[in-house]
Amino acid sequence: MKSDNDGFTINVNSPGNFIAKEITFTGTVNLGNGNIDSGGYTDEQIVQAIRAINGAGKPLNSKQKWAAVHWCLRWYCNFPPGANDFCEKIKQLPLGHLEYECDYANIRHFSRMSFMSENARFIDKIKPSNSEKDFFMQCREVVIALVTELGKAALPKVQL
Repeated sequence: MKSDNDGFTINVNSPGNFIAKEITFTGTVNLGNGNIDSGGYTDEQIVQAIRAINGAGKPLNSKQKWAAVHWCLRWYCNFPPGANDFCEKIKQLPLGHLEYECDYANIRHFSRMSFMSENARFIDKIKPSNSEKDFFMQCREVVIALVTELGKAALPKVQL
């Protein structure tokens, strides 16, 4: 077994999951395209996705539902796990005026719900408690819409 792994690279080209056991990293680890701050999405793509789902008649149609955006971006884009830190990061994005803006006072209670500690990437396997089921379903709608819009934002722009 090699003890000095400077420059060691593992490339996995698989549509499935890669499972590695007994690996220890002692330095910086970059996953995906190396953009560890936002999980591979640029701020512009995140802004575009949030704008697309924010407003009356759209999934992000209340200030409380920013808790779902927090839940999603925490797991998909490496945003801060703490609700207050998340709101501070959102304020740094060039979102402009939104119909429903992120505010810590409106999401702090919801961000503490038990299902919020579960990985949103496995949303179909999460079993919320009965008392949280209604809000979970609202959050699920927001997460699915946001992930869909992130996917659209990441597509190459083609002019016809």
